[in-house]
Amino acid sequence: MTNFIKVPKLEADKARNALMEHNLYLKGIKTQNDKEFVYFPVIKKGFKTKELKKYKVVTKKSKEYSTTKSFRDILVDDLHIKDYIASYDTVGGIAILKMTPEMKKKEKELTHLFLQNNPTIKTLVKKASEHHGKYRLEDVKYLAGKKTLKTQVKESGCIFNIELGKMFFSPRLSFERERLAQKVKDGSTIGVFFAGVGPFSIVIAKKNPNCKIYSIELNREAHKCAKENLAQNKIKNVRVVCADVAKYAQKIKDLCDYIIMPLPKTSDLFLESAYTAIKKKPEGQITLYKFVPKASLYKDLINELKLFAKKKKKKLKVIFKREVRDYNPKIVQIVIDFKFV
Repeated sequence: MTNFIKVPKLEADKARNALMEHNLYLKGIKTQNDKEFVYFPVIKKGFKTKELKKYKVVTKKSKEYSTTKSFRDILVDDLHIKDYIASYDTVGGIAILKMTPEMKKKEKELTHLFLQNNPTIKTLVKKASEHHGKYRLEDVKYLAGKKTLKTQVKESGCIFNIELGKMFFSPRLSFERERLAQKVKDGSTIGVFFAGVGPFSIVIAKKNPNCKIYSIELNREAHKCAKENLAQNKIKNVRVVCADVAKYAQKIKDLCDYIIMPLPKTSDLFLESAYTAIKKKPEGQITLYKFVPKASLYKDLINELKLFAKKKKKKLKVIFKREVRDYNPKIVQIVIDFKFV
């Protein structure tokens, strides 16, 4: 018998990513599901993390991956096969694998076995590059299954159309989108910079129908997709704008109660734009995401924000901060909510 966390299907992607981030996912055991719920195998019963402790843990009969022996036959003995099975990202019905050189030697066999044992995955691709360029695109290469890079993601009662390789979307920020949707005051004016296909804007708008949201994205493909996502989610209180935030900030000067900046590599380079758009009286809140070294964590970014505040003859007030996820063994993504007062 194995412990499983019981998660509504609409929240499955968010819960799975949280389990992976906090090393609570029991690898090598098959996920189960019924009409309403997905059951993820977990290594223990109790959860301290906010995004997981609301879910019930149940005990069920478990089944190991039938591919374990087959994978060991295909690959060299010292590979961590179970780690491989659980180490992919999912975006809707597409799984994105990061193939090691050893796995590439047996790519066809691996992809066949993977799809056999993951029936919810319709398309299998492999990561061909890191996120790059001004649109934060990630190149992927088709491996197996349905030959498409288009998919739908269900999150927080919303549905998002996405096409991999043409636009940025991170399923690992689902908890953050829900957190901010619950935190903002309904009736506020919100600017979402680097808005992509609209996940932050739409999740917040759906839970706060009296908010007015400016969803700003430079990538025309993502902008087009965001407009489709607004329509299919029946959202009326979001204005999608295809523009450079550095220029558009002047059009919403001193207008926003909240600014959200989900561009983890370079958000801090647009602090001037955020300061332009944010309300000064009463002071609005800025939410900034950033990749930082684990060794220094919040220190460097907070010092940067203090220096910026000093130039504006203001003081920095940190309202909230947390580690969002690991990026690699030395780098972590953080978020800080703050005001200049």
